[in-house]
Amino acid sequence: MSVLPQIDGREALAELSRFRTAFYGCLSARADAFFELTDALLCADSPTRTPVELSLLAEH
Repeated sequence: MSVLPQIDGREALAELSRFRTAFYGCLSARADAFFELTDALLCADSPTRTPVELSLLAEH
């Protein structure tokens, strides 16, 4: 049993979109670069301790 409320796919995507927009709004200088770096760190197949480790992954 999940403690999170059950929501449909459309509501989940809307919530994710709101979060990404709010996060992007928190970034100041070089927002696009920081947003892409954060996305790459979160989507890596294994934990990365530093952004430099991303260069060792095949897709980057």
